[in-house]
Amino acid sequence: MLVFLNVPSPIYPQPDKILEHPHIRTFHARHGRMSARREFALTTLLPNFEISRLERPVDLRKVLKTYRVIVDFGSGMGLHTLNLATNNPNIGVLAIDVHTVGLLAVAEAASDSNLLNIRTHHGDGMDVLKDWLVAQTLDEVHILFPDPWPKARHHKRRLINQSFLQMVWKSLVPGGRIIFVTDDETYFASASEDFKASKMFDIDYGNWDVPLTTYHQRAKRLNHKVSQLSATKI
Repeated sequence: MLVFLNVPSPIYPQPDKILEHPHIRTFHARHGRMSARREFALTTLLPNFEISRLERPVDLRKVLKTYRVIVDFGSGMGLHTLNLATNNPNIGVLAIDVHTVGLLAVAEAASDSNLLNIRTHHGDGMDVLKDWLVAQTLDEVHILFPDPWPKARHHKRRLINQSFLQMVWKSLVPGGRIIFVTDDETYFASASEDFKASKMFDIDYGNWDVPLTTYHQRAKRLNHKVSQLSATKI
């Protein structure tokens, strides 16, 4: 049986509220139908993981009872989050995404496997980085295959820019890092320049053992070049 999603959401503002948001949207909002199982995950399971219910500012190390926290920024279908949390039980993982289905998959898998080191944010991650977290409490922020916004007139919507890097820098512990992966060569070039221009990070180019997410699999299938960098907080 299919049901239509009809619950309040922090993600999609009403038309008369859009201009009130303090920054340019960096993602494509998607709507769709939802099965009864997913409706249950949305209303019953996902709230157990949501940081929006916590008193701010949030120290995820205390919430997750761990010394290390990784943010999966734009977690997609949740494969990377689940891989990190399953293989590293002593690391806390925050999955952030505006799209519902992937976070529901995370909530379902985490509930089934009793993964206690996962939290989620069903909404715009910019809000989280801006003022939701205690400063200098994140060890890593992983950004895997963000929306490339390939048209030149849309480049201003790309996630990696000076404002974003400043927010991440504030949230990272000394020596913390950003891992950025994309199959869009122009985006990688512009992002590299942004990292260098910020003068807040040491940049290292190379290959890491990044799990094959849905977009990574698609990139390989299309024979796209996948580029990666690690930016360590100075």
